Amino acid sequence: MKHVRSFSHCALLFCLLSLQMYSQTTPAVHNRFVLNADYSRFWQNDSMMYVEISTAVYPSLTVLKQDSLGYHGKVDLIILIQDTSSGVFVHTDRFNIPMNLVDSTSLARTKSMVNNTTYALGCGSYKVSVFGIDVFNRLRRDSSLFMVDIIKRPDTVALSDIELCSSITESSDQKDIFYKNTYRVIPNPNCVYGSTTYPLVFTYMEFYNLKTGMTYAIKAQIVDSKGVVKKGRTHLRRFSMPNVVDVTTLNVTSINSGKFNYEVILSDTLGNEIARSRRPIYLYNPDVPSTQATMLFEGSDEIARLSSEELEEEFQTAKYISQSEDVKAFDKLTTKEGRQKFLQNFWTKIEQDNIGDLHLTRSIYLQRVLTANHRYKTYTKEGWRTDQGRILILYGEPDEIERFTNSTDSKPYEIWNYHQIEGGVQFVFIDLIGFNEYILVHSTKRGEIQDASWEQLLNRSN
Repeated sequence: MKHVRSFSHCALLFCLLSLQMYSQTTPAVHNRFVLNADYSRFWQNDSMMYVEISTAVYPSLTVLKQDSLGYHGKVDLIILIQDTSSGVFVHTDRFNIPMNLVDSTSLARTKSMVNNTTYALGCGSYKVSVFGIDVFNRLRRDSSLFMVDIIKRPDTVALSDIELCSSITESSDQKDIFYKNTYRVIPNPNCVYGSTTYPLVFTYMEFYNLKTGMTYAIKAQIVDSKGVVKKGRTHLRRFSMPNVVDVTTLNVTSINSGKFNYEVILSDTLGNEIARSRRPIYLYNPDVPSTQATMLFEGSDEIARLSSEELEEEFQTAKYISQSEDVKAFDKLTTKEGRQKFLQNFWTKIEQDNIGDLHLTRSIYLQRVLTANHRYKTYTKEGWRTDQGRILILYGEPDEIERFTNSTDSKPYEIWNYHQIEGGVQFVFIDLIGFNEYILVHSTKRGEIQDASWEQLLNRSN
């Protein structure tokens, strides 16, 4: 595990707020900087788990400088792990990912640069924030946020997370950062597979508390949103130890593009299921026709009338509900017709999937963007890019707003209450720098920033 540097709580909070503000002011660029991040959990013992955080950055999407030795770039990677119950940052890590490519051929051949960092965590709930910064243009940034639960290992048969990988080979090099239990395991943090990226899905898992000498059936399968198995394979294994490793390979080039679940089911030889693990996976096979007729949403005609610039602007505002693979796919489109079709399919999927409790449609989303631009615009930033704009766009108008005005001792702040989300949640915004831009500093909503000591930020001496 990499050396962990310690920062004060205030410094960490400032770092988080600075990164958040920078990400909102990043200028729109074609081939924008992208950081992909993923995590997998494996039990170390009954009460501890290893959390492996994998990241990928892309030389083709990073600012590179050229000299006589080739192309050179660098990405700052920051990983913050916060105990949500105490608010304490239990791990902070910051390191560089250098990019040194000898020529344009090497640049074209290098798809991504993957890093893997492992942390041992005890039982509890943690917020993991991962930030990537393009060193040669520090306004180019990206980030990911995970809520990670660590639980005690059960006494019965248990499965680890499914780690999606681009390659798994046998290895004895224990100094390699990708070495794990006699294998070299290269994770695939963007979780995208298919004919144009990785045609084979490699998976790494760990099984615990098995009965030695018993034969198990291990089934790996790709399942769509309706529970239909698109492809699968089963192999039998007899284990001589209670805790073992399993590696599986599955070719997915014959499956239509879309979001699926990758499942691993452990059963006895009679077909009785013992344990199951599941995780999302994304497939992109443009030459495979969809198995379902796509019903376009009501706004298809409107999209057909948009200019190429308007199409790009609309997709920019949809960043709060788009996936990293959506961004990469859109960036590759150079024609107006291609972007029109992409947006039609994008909004159709959003409206059909009904993400979580958001229940968004294109018309609702774009209307909220207009409202945010009118209500929260600042001197340097469009309203939809602000924290209050983002929350309004995603969750709609709050049921109640508590406003606390300026005073000699306290900075102005607002508390937004939503009574119908997760049984009731709050968002706390503070005008930290006095320019009437309220920054989100705390929320009780899962997946949002949490800081139990947020009231300390109200003090004007801070």
